[in-house]
Amino acid sequence: MPTPDTMTPTDTNRAARTSALSALGSAANLAHVSVGFESAGRTLILGPEHRIRRVAAALGDDMAACGLLTQAMPEHITPEIEAAAELAPDLTLVQAPLRSLTGYLGRFDAQVDIDGKPASLAQLVFKHDACDLVIDLNDAPTLAVELPPAGYLHAGHDDGLDAVAEQARELVGEFDKPRYAHVNNAICAHSANGKTGCTRCLDACPADAIRSVAGRIEIDSHLCHGAGGCATACPTGAIHYDLPEPAVLQSRLEKLLAGYLAAGGATPRLLLHDADAGAAWVARHLDTLDGCWLPLRLEELGAAGLDLWLQALARGASEVVLLDSGVSDTIRRDLQREFALAHPILAALGTGHRVALAEGDALLAGWSPVCARPLPPLSGRAGSQGKRERISAATAHLYRNSGLPVADLAVAMPAGAPFGTLAIRADDCTLCNACVSTCPAKALGSGRDRPLLSFVEDKCVQCGLCVASCPEKVLSLETRYQLDPDIRAGAVTLKEEAPFECIRCGKPFATQSMIRTMQARLTGHHLFSGTAAERLKMCADCRIVDMATHEQDAGLVGLGEAVRSQRSPH
Repeated sequence: MPTPDTMTPTDTNRAARTSALSALGSAANLAHVSVGFESAGRTLILGPEHRIRRVAAALGDDMAACGLLTQAMPEHITPEIEAAAELAPDLTLVQAPLRSLTGYLGRFDAQVDIDGKPASLAQLVFKHDACDLVIDLNDAPTLAVELPPAGYLHAGHDDGLDAVAEQARELVGEFDKPRYAHVNNAICAHSANGKTGCTRCLDACPADAIRSVAGRIEIDSHLCHGAGGCATACPTGAIHYDLPEPAVLQSRLEKLLAGYLAAGGATPRLLLHDADAGAAWVARHLDTLDGCWLPLRLEELGAAGLDLWLQALARGASEVVLLDSGVSDTIRRDLQREFALAHPILAALGTGHRVALAEGDALLAGWSPVCARPLPPLSGRAGSQGKRERISAATAHLYRNSGLPVADLAVAMPAGAPFGTLAIRADDCTLCNACVSTCPAKALGSGRDRPLLSFVEDKCVQCGLCVASCPEKVLSLETRYQLDPDIRAGAVTLKEEAPFECIRCGKPFATQSMIRTMQARLTGHHLFSGTAAERLKMCADCRIVDMATHEQDAGLVGLGEAVRSQRSPH
């Protein structure tokens, strides 16, 4: 073992890594909330009859089963198909159109068409509210979802029938799994005032576990597989990935990097890996990697994105590498979406920091060195900060230490990015503040003493609710990332004007532009024609008084009889 006098930089890095990982402890013991499943084995089998009978026979007498004929038998009848006709003679076979199939292990609802009306197959056959399992033997799966629910098994070929029956037998009993994510609708940008805004989580979920219900995002934890793309895609942090929670993961990141640097380590390189194949790879090969590689476990690679990556770089990491140990197409898609946000920002900063996805073989073969400029690490804890705050703090630190001039430095972002500014046709804006009341991120504001519309770019998530809510259609989104934190966080006045004062009582009651718009729209209306056009310049109270004093209009405000009686002779 080398002594302090003989230690090389590599030895120092290895010792620093060992010290930091030892202080960090294991992520496996982090507590989590669970969701439960209970299955008694009531099994619905879909498909052609010969496959249904073969699987029903393989399940045995211990599991109640019924078959729903959803696919015709092959035109060519083989001896194996003929033999299958003799299997499971007591099996209930139903021939009715399948209307819908929803649910999960222990709670599947299969609705079939009986005489033109929907009927529960579970109630018809099992005299129960739900089926526990669904074995789908159709050539193409009935549930065309990338990550199907627990308890749904598909085998589209005759060769896989025994295997799927064995899987089904193992799904009888009580089970649980982690609750991977939950929603804080108070900061969700999905909808407001009946308008739809952000749909990023809906678009990202490969399990169809996220729904919009009455304008609110809901996650069915029983359907969720924990891919993590929803939390990564969520621009406000309304969706929390709970394994571990964002604050816990951020704390572990801070502790790992700070511990490594405090122990004398140099040029740390963060290696993010998943809890399954990635963790096994790290256990086998970590000692082979240079001591500057610091592994940090995630439940899924897709569960952490831009905020964690940028925080790592700001806190001293020269690069962030995500270990590709066979990621799914869904997670790869989610990561590519996040890379499309990170890469332009890092390129514009010009500090040489890098974020990448790499296979283990590439790391072992000698991953290309990164030439990141050494920067002082960001200090302080960010656990109490929200997602947007963590991103903003990290980019602000990198920008201020990048050597870039203090200027308006806007980085182009891909379409749909959750960063950007707001353009306005100010001449046509009436300052009605519909956009302000709709904005879920509080990026838009109004004046207290004077009609105005202000905007803070750092808060805008480009959800589009302001654009959808604007009655004058004068707003439009522009995706970009403003590097200068002072410009990004500063309130910009998009429009301001003097209030319009009532011509009768002098009370401010509208904006100048709103009065002009009303005058243009109500030209020719009998209540506001001729001298009555002056009513548009009155507040609501004075307008009613003015109408009441004119007998021809008094009835419209409920005062017609009173006016006539006052004017009739005694």
